[in-house]
Amino acid sequence: MMQHREPLAGKRTFLFCSSTILYPPLLRVAEIIAHDHGLEGHVVAPEEFPVPSHSPPLWGLPGEAISSGMRLPVHLLPGRGGEVGRLGLAPGPLTRLLAQLDPDYIWINEEFWQGISHQILWHYRFRRRPRLAAYAVANHIQQATPLFSWKSPFFSRTRLQQLILWPRLDAVMACSDKSRECARRMGLPGKVPVVVNYLPVLGPEDAAGEGMELPWPRGDSFVIGFAGLLSEQKGWKVLLGAVELLPPRFKVVLAGDGGQRRQLEAWLNRPGLRGRAHYAGLLPHKQLLASYPQFDVLVLPSRTTPYSVEQFGMVLAEAMACGVPVIGSDSGAIPETIGDAGLVVPEGDAAALAQAILKMSADEDLRRQARARGLERFRSHYSCESYARSLAEILVHS
Repeated sequence: MMQHREPLAGKRTFLFCSSTILYPPLLRVAEIIAHDHGLEGHVVAPEEFPVPSHSPPLWGLPGEAISSGMRLPVHLLPGRGGEVGRLGLAPGPLTRLLAQLDPDYIWINEEFWQGISHQILWHYRFRRRPRLAAYAVANHIQQATPLFSWKSPFFSRTRLQQLILWPRLDAVMACSDKSRECARRMGLPGKVPVVVNYLPVLGPEDAAGEGMELPWPRGDSFVIGFAGLLSEQKGWKVLLGAVELLPPRFKVVLAGDGGQRRQLEAWLNRPGLRGRAHYAGLLPHKQLLASYPQFDVLVLPSRTTPYSVEQFGMVLAEAMACGVPVIGSDSGAIPETIGDAGLVVPEGDAAALAQAILKMSADEDLRRQARARGLERFRSHYSCESYARSLAEILVHS
């Protein structure tokens, strides 16, 4: 499906290109940039909507952007070979759309080394217009792909393509310092600026309906919240291990889904957790936002695995936006995401996590400071408005 709409006469054109359009904060950022800078804004995305099963559609309908009153035309193009992340979009429809829109600015909401990024860079490899910015989230890749090898054809076509295309980028937006470091390790040229502007999240004004219903009366309970993929990397077992070490008034609520859901359900029957740990299932995003204020603290105890490391910790930023103190492990970018707005503990250490939760519960001044600093950190780093300002500074104003 493609909505054909010619750019307005005399207006510069801004294109937001993504491997999925189902993350509302990014759509809002695109709308803010188009509105604040008088641009004719457009969105392009694959019609397949390749969204992981643990991240269901959060908002709205395909072909419609979200905002209070503003709409951006959305162009849904077929993917290339069913592998959008690796191969990008079908080249014919994409080429025709780029020719039709003739954009002045393109924000590629995809890793700078992935399929759609390379397609657009190839299309504009010999032209200095438009300005092009992609992003960097991955922070666990350790080195660049070698150019030469001992196997035929004795050089890497992937690395050669990178050397040809990456210099065409005008900027890369990284979600953390670790992501910026990773981009350089992968061989991104020094001439391409990498700006750390984190990731945008929604806030309490986007919550809808009632939050989850707790299975116990509040009383003097101290409620610990967790939201995320139920996987080894997210560290939910570490959290439950910490709760087992705490007095009975400490309760925990877990929201999310994933491959370890059945393991989690079995853990809830352990003697030290029975009646103190509640699994809320996978919540709609709006309901999750409405549920954060029921937590006395939000904990993200992620662990580094051979294949993944915490790249940002979006639930931490969302909790900050809702005025909830946070605790996280020192995996990946979590310490940077938390900053001075919470506590950080060694990853995989249930005893240290239990001590941090005790400290947070016992110190009202600490909780008050964490709430205040978290709200300020959200406004200055993680709100859609702050992300739009940062992106426009490098994309539109340069």
